[in-house]
Amino acid sequence: SLTEESSTLLQVIKTGKPIFNQTQVYVNIHGVRIDTINTTLPIFVKGDMVGAVEIAKDFSRMKLLAERLLDLQKGLFKSNSKKRVKQVKYTLNDIRTINPDFIHTKAEAKKLAKSDAPILVYGESGTGKELVVQGIHHESHRSDGPFVAQNCAAIPETLLESILFGTAKGSYTGAVDRKGLFELADGGTLFLDELHTMPVELQAKLLRVLEDGMIRRVGSSQNSSVNVRVIAAMNVHPQLALQEKKIRHDLYYRLNVFTFSLLPLRERREDIVYLTDFFIQEFNRLLSKNIQGIEKNLEIFLTGYQWPGNVRELKHTLEYMMNVCEGNLLRFD
Repeated sequence: SLTEESSTLLQVIKTGKPIFNQTQVYVNIHGVRIDTINTTLPIFVKGDMVGAVEIAKDFSRMKLLAERLLDLQKGLFKSNSKKRVKQVKYTLNDIRTINPDFIHTKAEAKKLAKSDAPILVYGESGTGKELVVQGIHHESHRSDGPFVAQNCAAIPETLLESILFGTAKGSYTGAVDRKGLFELADGGTLFLDELHTMPVELQAKLLRVLEDGMIRRVGSSQNSSVNVRVIAAMNVHPQLALQEKKIRHDLYYRLNVFTFSLLPLRERREDIVYLTDFFIQEFNRLLSKNIQGIEKNLEIFLTGYQWPGNVRELKHTLEYMMNVCEGNLLRFD
């Protein structure tokens, strides 16, 4: 299905110049459409080019799943816009804490949710970043608009750009006109998790959107305007990400209008017993159990443990204990 113009191998043989990370679509011998990311290198022997070698990473399955997800989200937003259904599962009230600093963070989030400025949320894995982000969307004037979340680490670099910004027909062989997440999130919130894993080149394109609200689909010469609030999250400290050049300085300062740093569980130990009681009641309801609480020596252990996985680890630990407990108290053993 390829021609001299669309074949990366033939292009390299013709020009003698390498091609790196080029998207290609072709139909194989069985009539199946294949999406690949190709790196193609010319082969020289004693100064003469004798051929080319190509390394092609097949991401057909991943692209199909990503496009299906986009289509499902697109259909969901259309359906929900008619029913006025909320786009998020959690509100700020779902964030349980008795820690004064975290209570202050919740109050700040509620107040700043009314703005359209971008937000950066930093916290270790399991501290509740997505709960805070969903809560901000819920409290904002965009709460009836779409809430779109994308983990930047979950999608290959070349595919991520087309997922975010969409594609124009003919931008590469087999490309079709397709909306990206920015267009799907128009009028709402786009949550970009693990922003520090986004390629630096793509961060530059994201910065341009934050500056002027204009996007351009991959392969298109046309710009279009979107009204999207961007909230980004990282599970590494922003200063460390800057030092290691995982995030552009200009993008960081553009996102850093409002910043929330979520405390790890080990720095709000009063929440450990409080959350333990809350999760016990929740799992009593879900599992039809009647656990009354925890033994004192277990309380001592839980409050002394460092909880590297934070609230998520505590919740899953208690879920396991609730499933295997045979008495009415959770015990150390």
